Amino acid sequence: MCALYGFINYGKILSKKELKKLVRNLSIASELRGTDASGVAYVRNGKIVIYKKPQPSHEVNFYFPSDITILTGHTRMATHGDARNNYNNHPFVGHTAESDFALCHNGVLFNYEQVQKQEQLPKTKIKTDSYTAVQLIEKYGKADFETIGKMSDQVNGLFVFTVLTSEEKLYISKWNNPICLLHFQKLGIYVYTSTKEIMQMALRGTIFEKQTVDVIPVSEGEMVSIDKNGIIERSRFTPEYDDFFGYCGCRAFRETEDYDSYLCEYGNMFGVSNEEIMMLYEMGYEDEDIELMMMDHDMLRDCLNEAKECIGVYM
Repeated sequence: MCALYGFINYGKILSKKELKKLVRNLSIASELRGTDASGVAYVRNGKIVIYKKPQPSHEVNFYFPSDITILTGHTRMATHGDARNNYNNHPFVGHTAESDFALCHNGVLFNYEQVQKQEQLPKTKIKTDSYTAVQLIEKYGKADFETIGKMSDQVNGLFVFTVLTSEEKLYISKWNNPICLLHFQKLGIYVYTSTKEIMQMALRGTIFEKQTVDVIPVSEGEMVSIDKNGIIERSRFTPEYDDFFGYCGCRAFRETEDYDSYLCEYGNMFGVSNEEIMMLYEMGYEDEDIELMMMDHDMLRDCLNEAKECIGVYM
């Protein structure tokens, strides 16, 4: 579980102080979904600039020029790839013949190792599952709706991706993780966060709180792009697999022999430890039972309490 945030400041109305406060608020509020690492990316003089550290956002002072138009940020809760190695953290830089790009991901990819083998992607020291998305876009040769959609079709799991190109266009590709995108037309700025709750926390007590705002919907399977002039476009992708927990279930995921490890990974995203998942197995629950518990947190808590009492581990 990570968080995405950022802005598209096409109107250039806000002061440097107001933009700095906005990014500070967005990054700290986004710590709700991750404190292992934090970073931002923006375009300066036609080049992607990335600044990231293996630290929570409140310990990092993000520098960015006041004249930039688009900034994309990320706070990380690590699932794959040690956050202490900064190359495993977001944003990631990618290179194509047409432009460079910065990619951030909220979620977890379950088939990244299979994709790396099937697509014969180059080996790298980066161990984060999300980096597979970068490599796919690089292989496809450019960052646009077609290639980002093709990448989104290939990966399997939970995700929202943001892709910022050196041509100053931001793409959002949404599957089954949340995104909150707002347009403050009078201020000439789009602001986005992973959740409405984070957005409310970040904007509380700021100039944005009193402004008229339009909510920009982004549905599952949809891609949205916003360029440096504030022009918004839409496209779609259609994965060849079903959705994961809370939806129809993922066929490739169910067919793996190591399904319990994937349940552990998913549970970790919501604060359920591997030991707690194993206790449920010891109680006699099967994969399908635990999957249902992931969709009903009250049921999960009750079953965990029962397991801890029976096995002798108390809360």
